[in-house]
Amino acid sequence: MGRTAHTVREGIDDLEREWQPFRRSLRRRNQPAFDALFERARSHADAASQQAPRDPWRAFVMAVLLSQERELRTLRDDGEALRAGHESDGDHD
Repeated sequence: MGRTAHTVREGIDDLEREWQPFRRSLRRRNQPAFDALFERARSHADAASQQAPRDPWRAFVMAVLLSQERELRTLRDDGEALRAGHESDGDHD
């Protein structure tokens, strides 16, 4: 029988194991950020599997970038809503 192809999720797990020496060398306060990157990547593994990338690194990077872009948009929207609320509060004086 032929070899079964790795899933994207397995590829991300492999990358995380490969980068463990890097994680261990980080300051303790930065290790949760490292872990969060892999959680972000796993949260989009299903979508990444539709692309069927040969290199799990490409799937990892795209998934993390997508997740961070979503977070930036949320922060921008929240900031704009907050500014708009402050501007309308000033109209009542």
